[in-house]
Amino acid sequence: MEKIYEAVSDMILPGVVFAALAAIFIAISLFGRIGKRMETESEDFSCMADTQAVEAVCEREAPRIQCTGKKVWNTGEAIMTDHLFSAADAEGGELDVLIADITDHKGGSVLHCYQENAKQAVFHQSGVYTFSLKAMDREQKISTEKISIIVDDRPKDAAGKEGV
Repeated sequence: MEKIYEAVSDMILPGVVFAALAAIFIAISLFGRIGKRMETESEDFSCMADTQAVEAVCEREAPRIQCTGKKVWNTGEAIMTDHLFSAADAEGGELDVLIADITDHKGGSVLHCYQENAKQAVFHQSGVYTFSLKAMDREQKISTEKISIIVDDRPKDAAGKEGV
């Protein structure tokens, strides 16, 4: 019986080693192509209408945002933001300007001074206020701009210059 066990164990160990080596070689040969790029014929899509439409949108000029009103205001004066700021798309069409934030000279938000439904801001303290503006055209191109105004109550002389 012992001789049978010895004969079987002498055959099992080399068989297991052989099977393991065979499995490794097969795995290497089968999985050696995983992750490699598949070779296919390339197609030129540049002349297709969809591609040209996407290129036109991507190359489109972003909207322009600018300040069209005065930049110096008195404290407590209502600033009509729809008259102060304007935006235009690439064709010159008028766009709505969104007030994303308003910050004071320290960088703190003072958006509470803005009434969105009336499109006006009222500042009760002198200082420099920066409006963070956003405009989007029909092609979803977005522009952002930061424009500062001054709120000041110093008296002005007859020429409109600030007095000392």
